[in-house]
Amino acid sequence: MPIYNFDHHQQYSNIDRLPDNRSDMERLNSPLSLYDHDNPDIAYAERLAEETINLAGGWITVFKRTRNQANRDDVWEEDADPTYFRQKKIKGRFVPAPVAAQLTRWGADAPTQMTIQFSRATVLKEFGRDMIAEGDVLLVPHNTLAIVQNTDLRDGPANKIDTFRVISSSESGNFRYRWLYWTCVVENVTGDKTIQVEFNGEKT
Repeated sequence: MPIYNFDHHQQYSNIDRLPDNRSDMERLNSPLSLYDHDNPDIAYAERLAEETINLAGGWITVFKRTRNQANRDDVWEEDADPTYFRQKKIKGRFVPAPVAAQLTRWGADAPTQMTIQFSRATVLKEFGRDMIAEGDVLLVPHNTLAIVQNTDLRDGPANKIDTFRVISSSESGNFRYRWLYWTCVVENVTGDKTIQVEFNGEKT
């Protein structure tokens, strides 16, 4: 039997003679890039992220803003008189970062921003796919002097300085193609008269 057959009727590909019974995901991707949401390592990483938030975080009251398109301004694309759902409590961790205070602006008009991390799995269980997003209001137990000096005490007691509004939110902390944290950047809105939420029967 010859090693090579130079017959002009030969085939140019024999790959179909050896069928591949693997799935398209297994054939087209390397073993390192295969995503398996049933992998127990992913569940362990999510549980570990939740434990980190529970131990290092504090209770934060979340007021989800209603997406009322009837009140949305067509020019500015914002709701001038927003309404909010009833509060839910969830634990969040403050990401260590310096709080910036402007020298040219003071009082309630001075912006104060900080970053808060939540467990993404916990947020999904509490709010479903309607994650904490831009415009939602958070009551945060955060006593920073930069926030105190930016608060006009004529607006009410000093214990109301922990009202913040979410200005951006995103996923962070990737583990095997699964995000572990839900990160929100918030700003102080204590002096904003248009944002008033009901907390234990008292407006904040």
